[in-house]
This record gives sequence, C-alpha cells and structure tokens, in this order.
Amino acid sequence: MDLLVLGPLEVRRDGRPVEVRQGRPRRLLLSLLLRRGDPVPQDTLIDQLWGDAPPVNADNALHLLVSYLRRTVAGERLRIDRGQAGYRLVVDPGSVDAARFEELVRRAAAAQEPGVRLRAASEALALWRGPALAEAADDAFAQADIARLDELRVQAGESRADALLALGRHDEALPDLAQLAREHPFRERLQGQLALALYRAGRQAEALAALHRARTVLAEDLGLDPGPGLAELERQVLRQDPRLDPRLDPPLDPPLDTVPAARRAPVPDPAPDSEPDSEPAPRPPAPAEVHGVPVALTSLVGRDEQVAAVRRALGGSRVVTLTGPGGAGKSRLAAEVVRPPVGRGTVWWADLAAVPGGPGVGAAVAAATGTGLASDDAARELRRWIGGREAVLVLDTCEHVADEAARLVAVLTAGCPGLRVLATSRRPLGVPGELVRPVPTLPVPAAGEDDVEVVGASPAVRLYCERAAAVRPGFVLDAANAGDVAAVCRLLDGLPLAIELAAGHAAALSPRKTAALLADRLRLLGDGALRAAIDGSYGLLTDEEAAFLDRLAVFAGPFPLEAAAEVAGAGLAADGLQLLLSLVRQSLVAVGDADHFRLLDTVRAFAGARLATRPDEASAAADRHADWYAAFAEEADRSIRGADQAGWLAGLRASRADLRAALTHCLREPGRRADPGARMVCALSWFWSHEGSFAEARAWIAEARAAGPHGARLDAELHLAAGMHAESVGELAVTEEECTRAATGFAAIGDSRGEARALLHLGTARWALGRLDDAATAQDRSIGLYRSMRDDSGAGLGLVLRARTALDRDDARLSRELLREARHLLRRAGDPHLGALCLDQLARTCLADGAVAEAERLARESLAVFEAVGYREGVTASLQTLAQASLALGEPAAATALLRRAGANALELGQPAALAETLELLGEAVGDGDPRASARLLGAAGRLREEGPLPRTPSQERRVAAWLPRLRTALGERYAAAVAEGRSWTPADLLAALPVGDPLTQAGQDAAAGPEPAGEGSAEGFL
Repeated sequence: MDLLVLGPLEVRRDGRPVEVRQGRPRRLLLSLLLRRGDPVPQDTLIDQLWGDAPPVNADNALHLLVSYLRRTVAGERLRIDRGQAGYRLVVDPGSVDAARFEELVRRAAAAQEPGVRLRAASEALALWRGPALAEAADDAFAQADIARLDELRVQAGESRADALLALGRHDEALPDLAQLAREHPFRERLQGQLALALYRAGRQAEALAALHRARTVLAEDLGLDPGPGLAELERQVLRQDPRLDPRLDPPLDPPLDTVPAARRAPVPDPAPDSEPDSEPAPRPPAPAEVHGVPVALTSLVGRDEQVAAVRRALGGSRVVTLTGPGGAGKSRLAAEVVRPPVGRGTVWWADLAAVPGGPGVGAAVAAATGTGLASDDAARELRRWIGGREAVLVLDTCEHVADEAARLVAVLTAGCPGLRVLATSRRPLGVPGELVRPVPTLPVPAAGEDDVEVVGASPAVRLYCERAAAVRPGFVLDAANAGDVAAVCRLLDGLPLAIELAAGHAAALSPRKTAALLADRLRLLGDGALRAAIDGSYGLLTDEEAAFLDRLAVFAGPFPLEAAAEVAGAGLAADGLQLLLSLVRQSLVAVGDADHFRLLDTVRAFAGARLATRPDEASAAADRHADWYAAFAEEADRSIRGADQAGWLAGLRASRADLRAALTHCLREPGRRADPGARMVCALSWFWSHEGSFAEARAWIAEARAAGPHGARLDAELHLAAGMHAESVGELAVTEEECTRAATGFAAIGDSRGEARALLHLGTARWALGRLDDAATAQDRSIGLYRSMRDDSGAGLGLVLRARTALDRDDARLSRELLREARHLLRRAGDPHLGALCLDQLARTCLADGAVAEAERLARESLAVFEAVGYREGVTASLQTLAQASLALGEPAAATALLRRAGANALELGQPAALAETLELLGEAVGDGDPRASARLLGAAGRLREEGPLPRTPSQERRVAAWLPRLRTALGERYAAAVAEGRSWTPADLLAALPVGDPLTQAGQDAAAGPEPAGEGSAEGFL
C-alpha cells in the first residue's frame, strides 16, 4: 500500500490505484496521516472536517467516514485504530511519499560528493506531482505541513543546483534556477546560484543583471543590503575571477540517473515488422453514442419479446410511448431497448422524474443532450443543437409533465427529421403520430397451479426466484414452495417492481409468509397491487427504518452514504449506516455507481406521500438536505481547480437534480432560507460557467439577490457571480460594474482571494472593451494578490490573461515570458483546463511570431484537453486558433471547417463576442473564393459588436485590417450593399448558408474531425 500526498491524494495497492471519494474522506485520511501515528481526538476531527457547521449526529457521521476508509484502503500495511485518545492511522512510513521525500532531502544535504547529492535531490523532486496535500490546501490542520514540505522542496532544488554547478552542468541547471529565483526573490542562495550559472554559461551581463535585481529587491522590499556572499560574487563576476570557473570533477553516476523521472522522455517501443506496401486494416464502424442511459444492475427477465417489438416500433414510428402503471418496468424496458448495439446515431436519456414542470422539462432535456441554453426558449435551442442528426431521445417518467413534454416533442420532431422519441409515462403524450405501447405485466401462473415445471415457466416466477436467490443464496423453486411463490406473483399482478420488492424479503420470510402479509393489505383497483407491495414492505420495517425511508424521499437523484445518514438519520437512535443497508437488503433502496444509492421512483413517491403527512419532519429533512448539498457545493468549489477536477465535475453533474432541489427549497419555497441558497449559488457559479449553463446560472443568481439582504461577503460573492456570467454572454459594461463592486466589497472585509478573483474578471472585461492599460493594471494587482497567497492556479490564470493583454499591445516577447511562468505554475497546480488555456494563448503568441507549425500543434493539444474536460468555451477558442493557423498555412477550406464548428458552439452557448470573432475569421477564410459571402459575414459580425457593444481588440483590429482592403477591391461598389445584407441575416442562417460540398484538403478533413491525441510533438521543450 502506498500513500502519495505530494500532489493530489493517491492510494495504491500493489501498484494499482484505489478509488477514494472526494471531499471529507480524503481530508480525514490526510488529517490522520499528518499526525504520524499519534491519535487524533474525535472532537478535533469533527471540527477539522465540518468546522462551524457539524451535522446533527456528528459522532455517527465521523464513524461512517472511518468505516468507509477502512473498507476502501485498509489492509495489512495500513489500518485505522480507535483508542481512548481518538483515531490513529498505522502505516509504514516507507509507504508515504512525503516521508521518502524528507529522507532524500536530508541525504542530499549531507552528501559530500556532488553526484550522490544530485541523485538524491533529483529523486526527491521527482516524487512531486502537484501541490502537496492538495485536498487540504484550505484546512488549518495542514498549513504547517504544507509550508514545511514546500520549504524542503525549495531546499531540494538548491541542493540539485549546487550539485549540477559542481559537476560543470550549469546549462542543465539554468531553467529550474531561473524559475526558482523568480519565485523566491529573497533567497540569496538561489540568486547567487542563478548568477553563477549564467556567468559560467558565458552570459556575464545577464549574471550581473540578476545580481542587480536581487540587490534592488532586497533594498526596496526589505530595506536590507545583500549578504557578504552575494556582494563578493558580484565583485568576482565583474573581475571575471578564475575561481568562478567550474572545477570539473568526474560524475559518479550516469547522467540519466540524475534526471527526475517525471522529466525523462519516454522511450518508444520498437514498432513491429510490417510490410510498407500493405493495405491498412479496415476500421470497424463507430458505435452509437449513448449518453445517460442507466446502468443495468440486474438482468432483465421475461422481456425479450417486448424489447424486440419496441425496437421494431421505433424503426417505423417517430414517437413511441411506453405506458403502464408504476412498477410495470417501463424505464427498465426502455433502457434495454436503447442499449448498444442498437444501430447508428446518438442516444440521449433525459430523466424527468425530478422535474417540477414548466420550463424545467426543456432544461432537463438540454442538460441530457449537452445543449447550452442561451435563452429561455429551450425548444428552439434544442432544435438547433439536434439539427438533422440521427438520434433517439428517451424521455423517462413523463406522467407528471406530460403536457410540457408533448409540446416539446411536437416541436423537436417537426424540426429534427432524424430524431426519434421513446417516452415512458403512465398516460400517452397525445402528440400527432404517437405510437402507444402498453407495457404488460409479467405472465403469472394460473390460480391454484403448483406444478414445479409449469410454475417455473412463468416469467414472473423466474424473476422472483432470481431476486430471492440473490438475497438468500441457495433459494430454489421446489415442490414445497412452488404454490406459494405462484401466489405471491399473482397477488402482485405480475408487476416487476412489486415482485422484486417482495423477493427482497426472502432472506427473512418464506414465500408463504410473504403471501400472507400481502393478502392482508391488498388494494385490487388501479395501482393497488403496487401499493400493496410497497405498503407490505413498510409493514416489515421497524419504525426507525420506515422513518429513515420516508426522509430519503427528499433526495431527487442518487445520493452518497454520508448524505443519507445525515439527512435521514437525524434524531434516530439506530445507526444510519445500518438503517440504509437494511433498506438495501430489502430492495427498497437501490445501489448505484461509486458508493451512491437511489430510491426507485415509485418508492420515492410512496415515501414522499407518507412524509408529507408530517409537515414539520418533512421541512426539517428538506433543510438538512439543502445544508448538505450547500456544503458539498462549497467543498467542490474549493477543490475543483486542482488535479482532481474531473472527479469533482463528475460528482457535480451526478448531483444536478439534488442541487436544484436544494436551491428550490432555499429560494422558492415558503419560509425560504436565503443565505444557504445564496451560498450555494455562489459555490456553483464556476461550475455553471464551465458547463456553459449561463441562463440557469443567471436565473439562480437573480433569485439569490432578490432573497437578500445578505452580509457583506455574500453580497460581494453575488456581485462577482453576476459579473462573471455577464462576461460570458458579452455584457461587458455589466461585468465591469459588478466586478468593480465585488472587488471593492472584498477589499473592505480583507478578503484577498475574493478581491483577486474579482480583479481578474474586471481585467478581462476591460481587455475586451479595448482598454488595455486599465486591463493590465487590474491583472497585475490580481496576480500580486494570488502570489501573496501562494495560489498557483490563480496566479497562473492571471499570467495567461496578462499575456493576452501583452500580445494585444504587440509585445510578443513579454507574452511569451509570462506564459512560460504560467505554464510552470499551472503544471504545479494540476488544473488541466487552465493548462489548456495557457497552451491556447501560447499558440496565439506563436502565430504572432510566425511559428505557425508550433502554433497548430499547441492549439491541437489545447483542443484535446478542452474536449476531454468538457469546457466548451475553451473548445471555441482553440478551434479559432487552429483556424488561424490553417489560414497562415494557406488552407482556407480547413479553416472554414474549423470555424463552422466554432460558430455553432458559440451560438449554442450564447456568446456574442466569440461568435463575432468567428464570423470575422470566416469572412477572411472565404474572402478569396466568395467575396460577397465574406462581406455578409463581416456585416453580421459588425451588428453583433454594435449591439454589445463588443469592440474589436487591437489584435483583432490588425487582423481584419490586413485582409479588408482586398475585399473592398474585389467587390468595389457592391461592398456596402453586401455588408448591409449581412446585417439583416442571423448568424445561424449565415453559418447554414456556407457551402458544405466543397472538397476539403486532408488537413481540413482532419480538422473537422477533431484533434489528434497529443503525442511527442508537445510544447514541453518550447516552454
């Protein structure tokens, strides 16, 4: 077992990674680890993990976390013990990378031979993968250890530099020394090492400049003179003292052993022998893309004929609705119908169970299909996004929103010729052309039938037996129980859900006892059989199990164990974990993915109706649910900008339904809770921006503000959130006003991090408005604040944006220097999406320098990352950069293909600034072949810029000015009319009017298909 904490937490067992959930489980493991085997009192852990807002039953919540860690990571070499003094982690120090790192640093410092010192220091530095203790970066309990490890890291860098200088390898030492000296301007040892390395590399003037900078910084910032060592070094450099020349001792170790493993270039495997003229193997057809279809947890019994029939129905009808009572298995059947292989096209699954109605249906379908909503007209945005592609849209659980779903289906099927809709509902949607297919119950044995072979042939009985055997190993149908099993299935009318619930009790109850309990509580009309099954299941629960299940109804989607215990277990004597596991065993709670659980829809409805009869208890459970998800959102917001970004994004996406339910409870329901709701809105603001959910974000921000007044900090956060989302949709004046107020508010309460964030967005707004000096001032102030807090992500992003401003000032050299430092900081921070932003900006800088091939390679790398993390704004930017590289290479067809994608993306996200830039680039791309179309594109872009207002940046102005005279010459007197014509067209119509039949170059085809995976041609050496 290995524990790696010099970067994002990783746990490995026998070399394989062990999944540990984000958030409190990881922070608990780190807290125990940092005590180095000493016990940590229970109250201390609770305070560290929950701060001022502990859960109702904090001891039980902590016990659940410890139990989870014991199940997940404990083994022979790692265990968590509990004694009178608290919990302690028992682990071999050699299994912890931080302990190995400290030992290597001590060994390097003590080594007399430079080769030994170099190897130890290099091995120590190679252990780092990002910021130390990243998950606990904001926790007070970790600050001392973070500072200590960071200091040792710098010492290791100094030791490595010393060894390289002693071995005469000053050129190898220079890159890292330059970066370290810039980050630590007060460390005289580093400044001296840098100057010595520069001098030995034949760069005497730069060595003197470095010493002068060091002296100036010490004098101006600290009021100190340099120490005697630094002063003497400066005199020796001036005299070119021979004693500064290296004494070349032979290295004791091969050079490769002294290079950190993380920096070594991979050695490619030898390619297998192949015949150069052989034909490449044909590629298999691409599988259908399937999004959101629930994972099958059990086998589907008795539905083979229905699956085939529904697939045939979808082949002949555009809209197919599966109808039937709750528990008939409509959703399970629909999932099997669309599960691969089902032919070509895309499959989207939209779960409408938690949608309250109204515009929520369109929003839910947009989320399922990945459509960004730039307006309130979801149907129009969806129709534009789906277009003519072949796809199946599954609308699951429509009965409570049938009218809204029907209106949406009518619009989509009329405007999207390749779309087919499969709906599940207790009643038909009533749209033209709808084919209604009732989902039958499973066939059951005839009354009085008890022959084993005849009873066993019934699908309902097969389902009961399969589920019963899962909870009671060895259960089989035999002559003694066949009649009773047949009776249970008949009493439940063959409803799959009801049968599964009844079979869940087989571990404790015989089929005869189950039949007797069900018979006492049957309701024979309507959905009575299902009600009997669920009601009968409740009859088998203890009072606390029943109360726990009722409270779980407040969850709108899958939920983690800790949330269930905290929300549903408050005030109950029994342990929340045991209550939950008991309900799982009785099939009333289903097990989902990644340690999450869920309620079946009909069980949730039944439990919710029971809970509603106890209003005070229902309100308290909803409050706890909102508090839990508010804390989850805030924790995600603190952690999502690091190396574990993908995990946090997945967690937030999976929790969308519950986050919306919590926001609704806080901000829309009677007795609303304004502050928790506003905190949640602010915490989710970055996530909404990343996902392109600008309309949803702005709606919730408006509701949070209307629910005020709030305190000074929360008001500043809401100003920042409003400014950030106004920036995304091009409302730059609003952005400037909101971010100015946010920065002022944060400064007034001494919140440097908040002020830095606000200044960063303020700088972006001023840059977009063309006020470059004001933008640079705000960005420089932001970068300084981030540096003072040792925030690599914030400082790195600030440097990227500052580099963009420098490039617009026509200062490519400064831009490149800023990006070099940004790349170093962002690698250390481990945020992939910010690293890709840096790559894209560097690509644009390369274009300005004429390094087109390098720019194209960098832009492809950034595009691959943006698409992998799902950052659609970044996708648009990288497509624009790639298109500019194609234009520079003389490939306008390739540029056009890329810009069509960029334009469609900007339209879907509702980003007028990006759309205007894309239209102008398209005008350049098609100008030589179709001048009139080029002028129309320019006219449409001009109208967007005037409406913003969205002035061109200086670099955009220079670019348009370079090709516009050719266009005016080509059109002559027709130029003005063509521009005016373009102003009357919508951008969507202009994009649609672009020719698609022209043959593309191979580069254009590759570009239209998307980026290749990043390979050896990376920017590693460039920076």
